[in-house]
Amino acid sequence: MEKNILGKINRLQIPTWNALKINDTSVMIALEEMSAYTGNPLQKEYAGIRIRKEAPAELRGSAPAILGDTLGYVQRLCNYKLHITIPEGFTAKEPVILNFYLDRDNAFLSDELFISAEAGSSASIILRYMSDGDSDCFHCGYTTLDVKADSSIRLIKLQMLAENHMGVDATEINVEAGANASVVLAELGAKKSVSGCSVQLAGNSAAGDLDGVYIVNHERELDMNYRIEYRGENTQGSISLRGALLDNARKTAKSTLDFISGAAGAKGREEESVLALSPQAVNLSAPLLLCGEDNVDGQHATTTGKIDEEKLFYLMSRGIDEKEARKLIALASFSSVLEKIEPENLREEITASIQEALNNAD
Repeated sequence: MEKNILGKINRLQIPTWNALKINDTSVMIALEEMSAYTGNPLQKEYAGIRIRKEAPAELRGSAPAILGDTLGYVQRLCNYKLHITIPEGFTAKEPVILNFYLDRDNAFLSDELFISAEAGSSASIILRYMSDGDSDCFHCGYTTLDVKADSSIRLIKLQMLAENHMGVDATEINVEAGANASVVLAELGAKKSVSGCSVQLAGNSAAGDLDGVYIVNHERELDMNYRIEYRGENTQGSISLRGALLDNARKTAKSTLDFISGAAGAKGREEESVLALSPQAVNLSAPLLLCGEDNVDGQHATTTGKIDEEKLFYLMSRGIDEKEARKLIALASFSSVLEKIEPENLREEITASIQEALNNAD
C-alpha cells in the first residue's frame, strides 16, 4: 500500500537541536485509499447567523509560519469548506455546533473553515471531530477565526477520533482592537494527533486565551504547537495546558509567547501542568518566550509530576481504594480548563472521555 507523507508540520518557531526531535513532526497516511467526505456536520439552522459553503477571499492571507505547511496540505486535499459569519452587533443565544463524523462512507475529511465575527458580535462555536473505529479514517483541517473590533468569540474544538486513526488540525485566530477570543482545544483521541494554533493579538487592548486539555494513553502520540503573538498595545493573552500521560504514550508540547516591537504594555503567560502516570510515557515540552519590545510582562512555567502522595493518602484514609483515588486526583488536575467549557453537557462529555482513558490504562 503506497503511503503519503505530510512532512515538516507543526514547526517550532525557533528551531532547536534536531536530535531532540521536537522541531517538527510528520504523519504518514494512505490518502488514495480514502473516499471524499459527504457528511453534513451542520444539523440545524441558526437564526441571524450566515453560513455559506465557500471560501471568503478577504480572510485568506499568508498563514503564520508554524501553520503554513498544514494549510498547504489542507488546501491541496480540501473536500469541505464552510464560512460562518456572526453579523455586526449580533449576540448568538446558543452555540453553533458542527459535528464531523468519519466512517466507512466518509473516511477522509480535509476541511477548511472560516469564521467571521463582525464588530461588536458575540458567539460560541463548537467543532467536534469523531470517527468509527472499524474504518480507516483520516482528518486534516484548518480553521480561520477573524475577530473584529469589540467582539467576543469562544471557540471549542474537540478531537475524539478513534484510537486507530490520525488527525492533523490547525487554527489561526486574528483578534482586532478591544476584541476577545477564548479558545479551548481538547485532544482526547487518535493514534497520532497533530494540533497547531496561532493567535495574533493585532489591535490595541485585544485579548486572547488559549487553553488545552489532553490525555494520551496506550501507544498514542500527540504533537501540539501553540502560539500567541502580541502586536497591539496593552494586549493580553495566555496559554494554559493541562494533561496526563499513561502507558507508553508520547507527547510533545511547543508553546510560544511572541512580543512584537510596538506591543507596549502587553501581558502574557504560558504554563503547562503534566501528570506522568507511567514511567514508560515520554513527555517533551518546549516553552518559548520571544521579546522584541521592552515594556512587556511575560511569564512561563512547565510542571511535570506524579500523583501527590499526601492527597493519595488522604483519599485512601477516607475509604477510597488506591486505583480510584489516583483517578480522582488525575481528573481534578483538569478542572481549571474544564470549568471554562460550556454548555455543561459538552463538559460532561469531555470529562467522561478522560475518565474512560484513566479506567482503561494498561
